[in-house]
Amino acid sequence: MKTIAKFYCLLFSMILVSVDNAKATPEYASDESRRVIEAMIEAHGGYDIWKNAPAIRFDDIMHNNFHEKDQFAWWAAHEVIDQKTRKVWQNWPMDDARIGYDGEKVWSEGWQKGNPAPSMVHFFYYFVNLVWLTQDDGVVLSEVTRFDEWPGIEKNLYEVHMTFDLAPGIGKSSNGYFVLYIDPDDYRLVGYQYANGYRPLLEAMGMPERKVFGPLWRTITRYENVDGLLFPSAFRTSPEPGKQIVGNHLILNIDISTPFEHEKAEIPDDAEVYRGPLSTD
Repeated sequence: MKTIAKFYCLLFSMILVSVDNAKATPEYASDESRRVIEAMIEAHGGYDIWKNAPAIRFDDIMHNNFHEKDQFAWWAAHEVIDQKTRKVWQNWPMDDARIGYDGEKVWSEGWQKGNPAPSMVHFFYYFVNLVWLTQDDGVVLSEVTRFDEWPGIEKNLYEVHMTFDLAPGIGKSSNGYFVLYIDPDDYRLVGYQYANGYRPLLEAMGMPERKVFGPLWRTITRYENVDGLLFPSAFRTSPEPGKQIVGNHLILNIDISTPFEHEKAEIPDDAEVYRGPLSTD
């Protein structure tokens, strides 16, 4: 009996390890959709290196070209995200502020910007890691179509719509989406559209009647190779491709090898804990 019990304990442990290490499974509309997306991932260094990184950290700097006269036009943050739990800690040095997500709650210190703190937790994480986040559970990837109207690119790009059958993360909504534009020759991500449907963000922006903010168009203008992975390190945002630029962005000091400091995501005694919904349908 002891031998049988040991066997079942070992079998159960193996199942748990298998489930923990299992690759997430997006829903593809067709074999062609799978082929194009998987080719894009390989063109950016593959999935395994990214998935097995202990954490992703980077500095993001944004200049808001559409700022009002008396607004400070620069946004700057140091962001660190644990790959396994998606916990977060962020420093905002120009604002003397911090944001964190401890796996259950979002907290902030000194946060004064109009965007609710949860909307910023994974905001740039998606922009920096969008290629690989196509593989998350709950992602739905459409049929492949073609798009030949991207200014400055004389190619018939692959177009794939990325939607969600559930809220994909903190500060997001199942109403949000991305539209990916992929080079048919080297399979790099050229740019994308994005729309955010997180309800508290829409309300803060004075758009309570809308389902999403956007779509906005994002053109990737530079990539950086970090330990074999190709990350976007510069991009710009427009209301339409080739139109007025409303935001210029830099991603600096990308690091995928340093472990996540879990204590920095813990809620400080004097922090403000966000009481609203962390994601919305």
